[in-house]
Amino acid sequence: MKKKNLIILLLIPFLIALLGVVTLNTTFSFIDNDIIGIDWDYEDVEAFKLTNDLIPLNATGINEKNYPAGAGNALTWSVQNEDPSDETVYAEIVKQGTKYYLKTILCGRFNVVCSNEKGNVFKSMNVIIYENGAIIVKPLISASGNNIDSKTYYGEYDIKNGSKTPASIAFSITAVPATMNSAIKVESCTSNINLDIKTGVVNVLNPGDASFKIGCGDESIAQSYTYNFNIVDEGVNVYTYDDLLYCTNKSSTGEIVVLRKSFESISQAYVTNEKGDVLIDNNKPVLKSNNVECFGNYNVKTKKFNFENELYSFTTTYNAEYIRQWNDYLKSMGSKNLVSDQVKVGLRVQKDFYGNGYTINMHNLTFPSSKIETTDASGNVVVVPSLANSDLFRGPLPFYALGDPYNMPLVEAYGQDNVGMYVDGSNITVNDLNIKNCDFGNMLSNLDTVGTVVEVHGNNNTIINSRLSNGKNVLRVFSCLNMTLKNSLLSNSRNFLVTTGSNEYVGIDELKEHNFVELDGSVTTSKIGDYMAPNKKGDKLLEKYILSLYDSKESIKASLLSMQDAFNNEDIITGVYKGSLSIEDTFFYQSGIAAIALETMFNGPFLNSSIPSAAVALLGQLQTQDGIPLSNFVAKNLAGVAYPVEVVIKGNTKFYDYKDVNKVDIGGLIKENISAFAASFEPSYSGEINIDKIFPIKTYLTSAASNNGCIYTNEGTRYINIPIAYYGGGLNLSKVTFDSNLLDENMGSKLTIDLLDSYLDLGKGDGNIQVIKNMMLKAVTVVTGYEPFYFECVKGNGYLFKETPKITDLIQNAKGGKSGHEN
Repeated sequence: MKKKNLIILLLIPFLIALLGVVTLNTTFSFIDNDIIGIDWDYEDVEAFKLTNDLIPLNATGINEKNYPAGAGNALTWSVQNEDPSDETVYAEIVKQGTKYYLKTILCGRFNVVCSNEKGNVFKSMNVIIYENGAIIVKPLISASGNNIDSKTYYGEYDIKNGSKTPASIAFSITAVPATMNSAIKVESCTSNINLDIKTGVVNVLNPGDASFKIGCGDESIAQSYTYNFNIVDEGVNVYTYDDLLYCTNKSSTGEIVVLRKSFESISQAYVTNEKGDVLIDNNKPVLKSNNVECFGNYNVKTKKFNFENELYSFTTTYNAEYIRQWNDYLKSMGSKNLVSDQVKVGLRVQKDFYGNGYTINMHNLTFPSSKIETTDASGNVVVVPSLANSDLFRGPLPFYALGDPYNMPLVEAYGQDNVGMYVDGSNITVNDLNIKNCDFGNMLSNLDTVGTVVEVHGNNNTIINSRLSNGKNVLRVFSCLNMTLKNSLLSNSRNFLVTTGSNEYVGIDELKEHNFVELDGSVTTSKIGDYMAPNKKGDKLLEKYILSLYDSKESIKASLLSMQDAFNNEDIITGVYKGSLSIEDTFFYQSGIAAIALETMFNGPFLNSSIPSAAVALLGQLQTQDGIPLSNFVAKNLAGVAYPVEVVIKGNTKFYDYKDVNKVDIGGLIKENISAFAASFEPSYSGEINIDKIFPIKTYLTSAASNNGCIYTNEGTRYINIPIAYYGGGLNLSKVTFDSNLLDENMGSKLTIDLLDSYLDLGKGDGNIQVIKNMMLKAVTVVTGYEPFYFECVKGNGYLFKETPKITDLIQNAKGGKSGHEN
């Protein structure tokens, strides 16, 4: 074999598989994006006189700029009673052509909801139908109109001049007709609040359930209005971004947050002109409404934010041994271009968080602030986000990289990512929050660098009645016991909607003796470190495996599995669960790969001992961005076996996550410059060597799913729905239990993707390109280890195909007592 071919063979593959399930779709994959909100001119409470005339209903869907919404986003209207057990019909919706109207039937109170046809975006208002008159009570700062939990929460305190003070809440209290205003009076009020009817101000005295009733003394003249809410013990009302920081990043112990406004991106918080410039009045940006603020302190002069002084950061809790060894080497060579081990966090939450249906959108912090134009495979111009030097969220930390992580590494495996909201502590509940890391357009690949939306660190924590969306991963739960995810919607992830695993692992004990099976079937008893050392038996066996210098598939497989068994430490980790997650009545929608991933550490011999040793001699071909050669840097002792976790899926949990099998895209799990590197050695390799050909996991997955009846075909396109993915390579003893009859009936069999078995059938191949490709495929497993990957897919019966999650279902769950936050 020519030297240049050997270089490509041994330099490219060894770290390709660090990402486990790696398939990179090099074409741009577009999704049907949805509207990001609904705009209307209605107040929180609207009163309409009982009439035979139809009342027009008007609203507009809000599109992300330059990204018109896809199918299923036309607006529709519905009526919902406040009490699910109330079957009275107060009004109904009438559609005439494309217009919607409200037809009044009986006097009373109820909710009118506007949503997209899919049902995953909505807005609601409280409606009163009256005959003679009615009292209208509404907070001066509008409600979100976007609640899942029907209960309204206020904090016991406000923030004034940097300190907590007893809260006061301003209301608008009026009557219709206006001539009744002079007759308005307080008919009742709970003892934990004080209401001044003249000013409409409620002063909070004590926490707990609170209410007040406003009337005119005669229900036949005007319907009274009772306003019910809950005052959260020690809760702090958050009206500004500085209030938000006061309760989170700037507090050593944290405060209980009660959101009273949304915190949005510039385009959604501020009024802008046709050019997209923020309108300024009296040296301040003009807000779109009184219940929305900008996430971040926007400087009207510089047109920039100063997040660097506002973020929280912590040392990564994932395996950072590579980062430590890399930095030690660079320091010894006099370089200061070290890799950070710090995870950046938008908001650190240490106590309960009441969202009241408001939105936190961290787009200003997380999304790349520059963009570039490129072309897709068909030559069409595509605009994609690009990181500017000032951007703080730049993608995850490296778990391992071949080359300089900051200088076009050949391959980089990812560790822990930056985080939008970090739930840091135990016994914390996040209730009724709509949180997303960004607005991202119509490509999930745009989410590559924006980070994880929510990460949980601690035990006995709960996320309930909430919507989490738009991140590289949406929810990350590592080494957390008794974590609960309930009555929520997770959507739009580059990789996974939930990723779970453990930070704890058992490293390889090189002094431990093990029985290794040789190619001739004999057994060698040796210390692991001795057997796996460079130029020893394990090293030579691995080179024979990669170069196909073996006569029997069965003999080489037995040898490799005995080697893997030495690394697994199965007797130590079996049944020792370092995390537990309960998922109940939760909907999963639109992931790039799978809804839920159970991760494990990669556990191959190259990570531990840097063998086959032939690859090490070639690492000197690479250097750092400041010219330091990597010939003397080989990271070792990175392998290990992670402790398992357990997941229980309960109730009415549903997976609305079908995707074209050709669009299963695991490109978000790896940074690669393999193709360009290969072409630099041999131009004819351009287009011939890429990750899809080097590591065709998608092919094996699709084949296994088809053979097991887990592919659904519609109009000639094949679709797959993958609720669960188990990382392989290293031993993965995590487990998922389906405590749901509905899911049991629609889940297919567990699919096993045994890459080792597939690779052993490849042989040497014919021609240089095929020879190199086949060797690369085998070399992958030397990094990951030889354990299979597993997938659990929905049967190919079309269950939930083309259906979408309905927020109204979550609302009814919360109202029906199946979900809700208890103080």
